[in-house]
Amino acid sequence: MAAWVRRSCRIETTDVVPATLGPSATSHAREGKMTFEEMQKDFIVRRKGSLALPITGVIAYSSAAFASLVVPAPHHNLVLALCFWMIMPVGLLIGRLRGEEMRTRKDNPLFDLSAKARVMALSTWAIHIPVWIYAPSLFPITVGIGFALHWVIFSWTTGHPVGFVHLAMRIAFVLAAWHLFPANRVGAVAAGIVLAYAISLVQLCTIDWRTRFDLKQDPRWA
Repeated sequence: MAAWVRRSCRIETTDVVPATLGPSATSHAREGKMTFEEMQKDFIVRRKGSLALPITGVIAYSSAAFASLVVPAPHHNLVLALCFWMIMPVGLLIGRLRGEEMRTRKDNPLFDLSAKARVMALSTWAIHIPVWIYAPSLFPITVGIGFALHWVIFSWTTGHPVGFVHLAMRIAFVLAAWHLFPANRVGAVAAGIVLAYAISLVQLCTIDWRTRFDLKQDPRWA
């Protein structure tokens, strides 16, 4: 990882640097290179604080929680799976509406890393499917925690512990909900995940990115 960071700290830049970035980042970009801290700034600015991520989670898992109240219990795992897979299109839509850049960028490898982290988390479906078949009562646990793994990469990318906090909450809330509400584990686990996403959304809305990265304006509302 350290070697990757060193290699990545000097890269060619071809696109226009957002005005939100400070003069140092703009100067380095024009010279054809960015430091790692400037990559972090660029990521936060172009992703506008990454609010689409927790907003989508709240929508998707709220849908699962409410659906579990009306759908027969034998189909709860199917409901959870369908709501999970709606995260991708809904997230892209919300990101586009907010003006967040989701695509990978040659001038900033942190975008590519973010995409690969999501692929890593999605690969846990190789575990979820056998669990669904052979131990269906445990399915809400593996799904509820598995996709939170990419939040660790998000923390490293942004230089803020919000991702580690989110993962810790997901583990605690999912396990507690699964244990305390055996009659509707999917609904309880989904509600716990919604709570974790809501707390992370509040955190991402209150982080002082301007001071943290010496930005001209708040990237969330720029």
